[in-house]
Amino acid sequence: MDLDLRATMEGWISDFILEYCRRTGTESIWREPIVGLADARSPLFPELRIVAYRGHRVPQDYLPGARTVISYFLPFEPSVAEGNVGGDAPSQGWVDAYNVTNAMAAELNRYIADGAEGLGFSAVVPEDAGVIVDGTYSVWSQRHVARIAGLGSFGMNNMLITGVGCCGRFFSVVTDVPCDHDAPVERDRCLRRLDGSCGACMRACPIHALGDSGFDRDACGERCFSNKDAFGEDVCGKCVVGMPCSFRDPSA
Repeated sequence: MDLDLRATMEGWISDFILEYCRRTGTESIWREPIVGLADARSPLFPELRIVAYRGHRVPQDYLPGARTVISYFLPFEPSVAEGNVGGDAPSQGWVDAYNVTNAMAAELNRYIADGAEGLGFSAVVPEDAGVIVDGTYSVWSQRHVARIAGLGSFGMNNMLITGVGCCGRFFSVVTDVPCDHDAPVERDRCLRRLDGSCGACMRACPIHALGDSGFDRDACGERCFSNKDAFGEDVCGKCVVGMPCSFRDPSA
């Protein structure tokens, strides 16, 4: 089958968002999606058991015979971030954006999987992607998967900087669709990593969990979990809003 998978996925996602907003009366808070296609047989997936979490899963754990992981990024509109700039607590608009995006993506992931199956392929949504284990780890890290799919490189804020920034949400679907795959971005896009400049995310972190010496995962996790108790969602977002990398690749 002659299938331009990236163009097909971008079209499906954009069409789904329009229909979802119409059906639910939701105002769109997302810019155009971007899609990356990871080789499910890449050695980078088992390496995530070293660089991300010892119990990290590989695509074949979800779908024996997996060939392609469709990773996609839903970048927020700048207006979503504006109210979350500054201060210690996440804005209500930021909390709402996460809730709305997660609710929509649950349907969107299934839509993509059903669509792939309608074309004669198999597809599985990693339903445990959002499950936190051993304190602050995930068995399916959407950001690490997105890196393997060529969507970006990590910044000092521990977020993936895509060609349209890091302010948004990543999701993925495991399939056995054969296609050309994307290579990971090898060049740093983070200005701090590139030449030592910037450091805005380090200054913005209300608990100083970011620094040149590394990322304090436990402190970050504790703050996000405390925000869930206070605001109903384990979010913060201070390190991705008001940044040079929020809505673009600052190295370009």
